[in-house]
Amino acid sequence: CLARSGDAACGPRASWLLIGADRAGWTPLARMLAQSLARFGVQAELSDGQTRPSPIVPVLCDARHREMVRSLLDDTPPRLAPLLIHGVQAPQARARLILFGADDAVSGRIAPYELAARMIAAQRARDAAQGIIRLAGFSFDTGLRQLCWRGEIVPLMPREFDLLLVLARHAGLPVSRDVLLRSVWRTAFDPGTNSPEVHIFKLRQRLASLGGAVRIETVKRQGYRLVCAPHPRG
Repeated sequence: CLARSGDAACGPRASWLLIGADRAGWTPLARMLAQSLARFGVQAELSDGQTRPSPIVPVLCDARHREMVRSLLDDTPPRLAPLLIHGVQAPQARARLILFGADDAVSGRIAPYELAARMIAAQRARDAAQGIIRLAGFSFDTGLRQLCWRGEIVPLMPREFDLLLVLARHAGLPVSRDVLLRSVWRTAFDPGTNSPEVHIFKLRQRLASLGGAVRIETVKRQGYRLVCAPHPRG
């Protein structure tokens, strides 16, 4: 069911699969790499080096596992999740891998924080290509117009979806009534309707099901602000 972009949007951001240099799997150094990536917001787990990963799972593969690299680049149908090749020293080889279908190829000397940033950017680009926008803890599937929060679908009417998307793009900051009218109602002037207030009220009722994790505050003379409670680290 995760093959559809809307379903993929409903899960938390997928954990990356780290594929080692050969069928023996990763070395202790790779375990340290996974731990380093976690400190920079990228969750990763180690592969056994033999099982072919699903096309919906993001993969970081060691360039020395040539059999697996070829297999991943030849995936049919094409992969839905990003593929990064690690440990490619020559610039020409990195360019060649990207042209052949990898989302990125990096040197083995890359710092963990840069590697994590590249992995996050690759995932973000794949999400965007599938119409998925991740903001303020939500996953917005703009194709299916479906909202997900921590793996659960939150039912919204179309106008509520658009309204929350605008607020999420400015999470923590007040968004004025004029901005909402332009962005959601597509009008350049205020017609005097109370429709924004009515939809904010309905949206607050929908968000109440999230147990206080997300709320909409009214900011006097400034508009409305989406506020998210910190996600507790597990």
